Amino acid sequence: MGERNPMGFASALQERIKNWILTPTTQPRLLDIDGTQGNATRLYDYSALFSMAYLACEQTKARSLGSLPVSVYRKADGVREEVDHPLAHLLSGQANDLMTGRDLRHWISLRRDTFGNAYVWVEWQRGVPVALWPIDCHVQIDFDRTARKGRRVRYTVPNGDGRVPAGTYFGDEVINVRTSVTKDGVYGESLARLAAHEVGLSVDLERFYSSMLKNGNHQLGHVEVPAGRMPQEEIDSIRRAIEAKSGIMDAGKAPIFGYGAKWVTDQQTMRDASLIEQQVWVLQQVCRATNVPPWKVYDSSTGFGKYQNAESSRVDYVTDSVMPEAAAIETALKPVLEAMGMRDLYVKLDLNGLMRGDKAAQGQFYREMVYMGAMTRAEVREKEDLNPIPGLEKPLVPVNYGILEPNGEVTVLTASGEPADGMQEGVTE
Repeated sequence: MGERNPMGFASALQERIKNWILTPTTQPRLLDIDGTQGNATRLYDYSALFSMAYLACEQTKARSLGSLPVSVYRKADGVREEVDHPLAHLLSGQANDLMTGRDLRHWISLRRDTFGNAYVWVEWQRGVPVALWPIDCHVQIDFDRTARKGRRVRYTVPNGDGRVPAGTYFGDEVINVRTSVTKDGVYGESLARLAAHEVGLSVDLERFYSSMLKNGNHQLGHVEVPAGRMPQEEIDSIRRAIEAKSGIMDAGKAPIFGYGAKWVTDQQTMRDASLIEQQVWVLQQVCRATNVPPWKVYDSSTGFGKYQNAESSRVDYVTDSVMPEAAAIETALKPVLEAMGMRDLYVKLDLNGLMRGDKAAQGQFYREMVYMGAMTRAEVREKEDLNPIPGLEKPLVPVNYGILEPNGEVTVLTASGEPADGMQEGVTE
């Protein structure tokens, strides 16, 4: 082994990252697979999940979306009424023979962000949806303007996937949930593809750490040998001494070199290369692409999500990250209700559970809503999943409030009994 100039750690890392950028996550990586090009593309897109940053963001959104209660409501004359509907049972119970509704929502969230669109086949039986199946193969969307309204959009599944039979389906038979990034309003753009650079860097940094442990370079450095040519057996001996200290189990063991070779520690360390800062930067970039705040994936460097602002951070996460995802699913299910002739019904994913603050703030909110008559005590118990108690269905009205009549007179409500709450004077039913 002849004398050579040591390569700095930062230069080596830069070269590794450069090589990964030349083959980003969206391109094939020496994978020999059988099947169509569409199947190959799915493998390459799913390789984004090898990025811990992307996986953390997607898992956070999917778990939040899957935890939401699902109901179907009818709204008429300003009154909302919950309806016992098959869609509610499928989305909150068993979606099909293999998946729960929670599992299906997990899949929709991950599939849409990774591929741009998530397609779900609605299995009908005698005019009633009996199952919701994820479509895990290529779907072709066609539009026929000459067809009657409601039958213009057609989804073609050329080959099927073992669960969904091949065929052409109408808009009430295939649910299409797309990302908000779209060029034509029909096909969504894959967030994994758009963030391929950052996702690739995340994968590379993780593999770099793994390679460091495997190769035993726990203390960065290089081997210097005397000038001149060395016999091959001496080179092999030095190489074996280096390999003997590789791996986690032999970390810290000092290698023994012969033939005048010596170990020289590099002046530049991993800290100097700012690897931790690079990981944080990559994570935050992926968080921006997937609309997940960094504190939700346990990055506290931004200062948000801490105790003093936890409630506001939680509300921001629900309104900015979860609510658009829930609204997309609610809207996509509308054609199914219309096909059943139920245009006055709509699907609702309840976000209230995610927006709850601490118990003190939650109790204060309920108290104010009850005192102003906006909620009944029975509704509060229902929100908290408590059994109903007779007599709590009527709203409470403070007696010091009055109704301003058109003629300017004030009608004051009189109390029919003792105050209902010792902290509030004159509160009555």
